Amino acid sequence: MLKTNAYIFVAAIVAVRFVGATPAEATGESLKAREGQVRCGGNHFLRINGAEQHTTTYFLANFDPTEPITINELRVFDATGAIIYDSAVSGLPASLNGLIGPLNNTLYPHQSVQITTETFLPYLAQDVRPMQLVIAWSSARRALPLDVGASRQARERNPTTGAVGAERMRSGVGCDSTLRDRD
Repeated sequence: MLKTNAYIFVAAIVAVRFVGATPAEATGESLKAREGQVRCGGNHFLRINGAEQHTTTYFLANFDPTEPITINELRVFDATGAIIYDSAVSGLPASLNGLIGPLNNTLYPHQSVQITTETFLPYLAQDVRPMQLVIAWSSARRALPLDVGASRQARERNPTTGAVGAERMRSGVGCDSTLRDRD
C-alpha cells in the first residue's frame, strides 16, 4: 500500500509539472500581434417610461510600451445584425478624455480612453437590443493587443427633462479578441 501511494504521488507531481508548465513561447513576442478584432456586448436604451437610462462605457487601452495602436474601424450591430454605427461613415466617436475621436484614431503607448454609448448612439427599441461593438485595430509593428473592457450602467432619468440622476446598477461586460499578423 505504501508503495502504491508513493507511485501515485510521483505520478501526480509529473502530471502537474506537464499540465501546469508554461512554454517559453507564451511570453513576450508570442503575445504580440500586428492586427486584431475585439468584440463586446452592450446596451443603450430607456425603460420604465423613460425614467431609467441604460448605457455602456467601453474602456480601450494600449499597454504596449513602444508601439502605437490604430483604431481602423468601430462598428455597432443591433440584435438583428444590422449596423447601427460605423466609424467609416460617421467617424470614430470622441473619447471622454479627448485622446481619440473623428480626427485621431491612434492610441500611443500606455494611453487609455473611455467611449460611452451616450455620445454616439440613439436609444434602442426592445426588439433590437442587446447590441455588439466590434473594433478592428492594427499596429505597424508587433504590439501587445488592444485591451478593451466594458461596463453597463443604469441610472435614474427624468423623463420630462432628460436629466440623468443617481446610478442604480453597474456591471461588467465581457469582450473577446482575435489576433492576426500581417507577416
